[in-house]
Amino acid sequence: MASNVDALLPLSPRTFYVLLALAEEDRHGYAVSKAVETMTEGNVRLTPGTLYPLVHQMLLDGWIAPAGDDAADARRRSYKLTPHGRRVAQAEARRLD
Repeated sequence: MASNVDALLPLSPRTFYVLLALAEEDRHGYAVSKAVETMTEGNVRLTPGTLYPLVHQMLLDGWIAPAGDDAADARRRSYKLTPHGRRVAQAEARRLD
């Protein structure tokens, strides 16, 4: 993980929206997709082919982490924002401001 989050910027809009959706609450992939669609008034739609590679990379980078016990339904794996992911999102918000 980079110690200076500003070096990670700029983020792609889709990446930033995923982080924003997870900043609100822990969500599974479909809920992330719907939250992004709602917050962008339908202007950004995340297909599974776009969302899950982003989620995979954010997991590897330590920006998000699995949330809760998903043993009951592996199809509804939930994710949460990590402190590092929150710092990245905040840095991007400052940059955009």
